[in-house]
Amino acid sequence: MLKTVIISDARRFSLQGVQREPLVETDDLSISLLCFEAGQRDEESRFEQGVIYEVREGEVLIRQGGDRVRLGEGRLLIVPAGQVHTLENAGGGLLVVVATQSR
Repeated sequence: MLKTVIISDARRFSLQGVQREPLVETDDLSISLLCFEAGQRDEESRFEQGVIYEVREGEVLIRQGGDRVRLGEGRLLIVPAGQVHTLENAGGGLLVVVATQSR
């Protein structure tokens, strides 16, 4: 069955912390929308499978080990399986990131 998702409808922001909205959940795929207010940082993450982050709006700083990568709108970053990393809103406005993982 085909499923259409309207990403803009899933945008949720809170001053209490980063908001995670599931967009697609299947047996072999997970896609979530991560929404950050200015200055927010996500908790450290480590996944058994790699994850692809796509910046839809704003600018993100991704820290992995001693590496730091800053990405703007329209950029992708792949974090390999098992790598501890964090995401942080690196801009002064809102940050919206799509996270895609295989299961």
